[in-house]
Amino acid sequence: MRLALAALAVAMVACGSATPAPAVGTPLNTTQLKFAVMDSVGKPVYCDPDFYPIARQGGEEANAVSTYPQIKADAESYAAIVAHEHLPSGDLTDAQKLVVYRAWKLLRALTLTETYSGQEYVFEYRVQSAGGSAAYEMVKGTVRIDGVVKVSSRTPSGPPNCPICLAASTMIATPNGPVRVTDVRVGTIVWTQAADGSRVAASVIQIGSIEAPAEHRMVHLFLADGRELLVSPGHKTADGRPVGTLRAGDRLDGSMINRLELVPYAGGRTYDLLPAGATGHYWANGILLSSTLS
Repeated sequence: MRLALAALAVAMVACGSATPAPAVGTPLNTTQLKFAVMDSVGKPVYCDPDFYPIARQGGEEANAVSTYPQIKADAESYAAIVAHEHLPSGDLTDAQKLVVYRAWKLLRALTLTETYSGQEYVFEYRVQSAGGSAAYEMVKGTVRIDGVVKVSSRTPSGPPNCPICLAASTMIATPNGPVRVTDVRVGTIVWTQAADGSRVAASVIQIGSIEAPAEHRMVHLFLADGRELLVSPGHKTADGRPVGTLRAGDRLDGSMINRLELVPYAGGRTYDLLPAGATGHYWANGILLSSTLS
């Protein structure tokens, strides 16, 4: 009888009906799972809020120090960051707080979506390509609750659509005539749009500039009335549309778009400004735009 049962068990394993499910180890918290994904797949390529749409005043380390209490208040996530980055458990230096802050930003850039089974999470995000012709890849896959990562696909991808503003050649409308954006300063008087839609003069209360990545591409926009503009795809029009989503035939600032071209940008830096007032709007090469600084 014992031999018969043993033979039956062997037969069941042979035909697959008794194959045990893969053992699942100790469940990890969400922060630990995100680190498991990044360690396996790569860090997310994203629009860093300290540099896009423009480099923030005060610098990344100053922002790290000011944000540190908020990060530390989430005890579970903070412990996971400290452990992953091999940091001490006591007081941290400003440089160590910067390490925590950078890890925290990466964690925020990666989204995990729980599946119906509750045993794994799905991820999809952009990484720097390790090789091949594409500079970036979109990676899809799953991470099990014990941190086992499985990649289902890698597809070539473009860079993230970071909204980094205006070309250096852009002219800004002011009561004294057009002024090159590189010459605009805090306190410069420019034309802006009031809440009622009228054109009013106001002083610039903030300016920003950032070094454009070597691979950055800009939208060259041509309107039917002859106006044109070179601007980053993520920059928004006054009615809230990212320029990169516009198409030929769309209406823009009282005219029609004749054509748009995505072109390499060799201007080095990009620029933006924020006028005082209710809207944050201004005219760039005669086209009404919304500031990314508002």
